[in-house]
Amino acid sequence: MAGHTAIITACAHEAALVRRRLRVQQQTTGAAGLVWQGVWHGQEVVVLQCGMGPARAAQAVLWLGQHYRLTGVLSVGFAGALQADLATGDAILATNICAQEDMPRTTRLAADVGLRPDARLAHIAAMAVAQAAVVSHTGTLLSTTAVVAQAAAKQDVGRQSGALAIDMESYSIGQAAAQSHIPFTVLRTIFDTSSENFFLPVTTCTTPYGSLQPLRLLGCLACRPWLLVQLPHWGWASHIAGRHLQRWLQHFFLLLSQGA
Repeated sequence: MAGHTAIITACAHEAALVRRRLRVQQQTTGAAGLVWQGVWHGQEVVVLQCGMGPARAAQAVLWLGQHYRLTGVLSVGFAGALQADLATGDAILATNICAQEDMPRTTRLAADVGLRPDARLAHIAAMAVAQAAVVSHTGTLLSTTAVVAQAAAKQDVGRQSGALAIDMESYSIGQAAAQSHIPFTVLRTIFDTSSENFFLPVTTCTTPYGSLQPLRLLGCLACRPWLLVQLPHWGWASHIAGRHLQRWLQHFFLLLSQGA
């Protein structure tokens, strides 16, 4: 095999979605997070669960580049919608990825701002999402340094930037990959829509590597019992976004194995 395709996820749930389709051969813990090495449709794949945020995402790419010969890097997981026409489970075909700190506050993002995914990998992602029959939207993905929880704040960012959705890791992953001359692209589905407030304390209830800390979560819910009524809805959102992401990835690696 020529090398490994790296899949970088922030959280344990996202990594678990990938591992269900991966024929895992080895599991380890590295300095950048939790690592699974295996095969998917005959392709050598390494999955790294690195934890949330730009710094951890950049470290993940650097660590993978030091330990594997990488043929590509995928930023995989969920995103939050910034525009009203994006629904839970919809896929983002990012034409460019921008960092919020680089975004002019009073102007929309220009088409040539930010990082562009690798043309070949982005083309495969577009073919795969069509074959998976998942609704997709083409445009800008914006990476932030913190979770944007309030619906009003998401809508405001959407108006200012013109971006479709937000995450916290893709820009740093793409920047680090570009600096190492490794092709990269993004495969992310919508978890929370632009009209939904998302107040679950994900950042305070996970380990630095993105694994859930149940006791800490129970403590947070005990202090804010009104969050309990939201759990069934977010469980449903996770199921829909995850199922669509798995279908998309399955077709992506099938196409990759066929030499697309």
